[in-house]
Amino acid sequence: MSAALALTDTSSTAPAYAAHRLHGQDRSWPETNCYVDLWIELLHVRGLAPEAMLGFTVRQDFEGDQFTFFKPSMAEIEDLYGLRLDELAIYDGLETHAVIQAARGNVVLVEVDALHLPDTAGTTYGREHSKTTIGILSLDPAAKHLDYLHNAGRFTLSGADYDGIFAQTDLPPYAEFVRAVAEPLPGDRLSQAALGLLRANLARAPRRNPVRAFAVALTETGDALVQRPLSVFHKYAFNTTRQLGANFEMLGSHLAWLTASGAGDFTAAVQAATRLGAEAKAFQFQLARAFAKRSAAGLPEKLERPAATYEDVLGALRDALA
Repeated sequence: MSAALALTDTSSTAPAYAAHRLHGQDRSWPETNCYVDLWIELLHVRGLAPEAMLGFTVRQDFEGDQFTFFKPSMAEIEDLYGLRLDELAIYDGLETHAVIQAARGNVVLVEVDALHLPDTAGTTYGREHSKTTIGILSLDPAAKHLDYLHNAGRFTLSGADYDGIFAQTDLPPYAEFVRAVAEPLPGDRLSQAALGLLRANLARAPRRNPVRAFAVALTETGDALVQRPLSVFHKYAFNTTRQLGANFEMLGSHLAWLTASGAGDFTAAVQAATRLGAEAKAFQFQLARAFAKRSAAGLPEKLERPAATYEDVLGALRDALA
């Protein structure tokens, strides 16, 4: 059975599934953002190497109020893995179109309400409305059963949750579908193509240090920010410290994969990028304490070490590629 057909299995439970090592609990950031996490597992479930796509992380910048919500380039995904992403028109109900696409071996990516996702138990499931993207692998309308990818794993839902996901609304959800249009690049061709994309992305890296730009923003807004409710901290941290830290931990994994593939020696850059991921995690704890104390005194200065590490990452990477 082909990988595409295997994804359309409509059995009542998803097969035993081990998440990719990029989502290992030994990492500083076992989860990154819903879109990157989804693509990691979507590639993994097809037997492909998601590490190859991660060169785009060198382009992350600070956007004035948040770090770039890092996402893979669809053109690069197609070049590396032969997978194409197209918009799915929802003119006859999401469920109807998802059944058709799953039968064709395609994965439907759709924004849904996490209120109905059992894998978010303890956060949003049954408690809070929250927009997130899932990948529909298979569904059984008669049994009201859905097999899907979300965040760092593969899950199933059924019954009332199924009804909630596919409830008709005045405005249909935005959806896309992933289909195979070419064979994925094998072995050395994959690593060499990834290396070429890394060089191109590095040429478009920010001209200024984004961590220092973040520190400047905190100097201007920090005092007022930490007076706000703790719920604001969680949203702010997700869009700043988590995006920064997870992005560079992923870059470290990309460079380690290139090194293991024989595409170059990026050891120093791997160490620096991984260190920056950990430093962003440490700063997130300091940010949480600032909210608890309602004082941002000294907070921007604590970003000096991560800012210096960012320079180490880019410097080591440029040396390795020279």
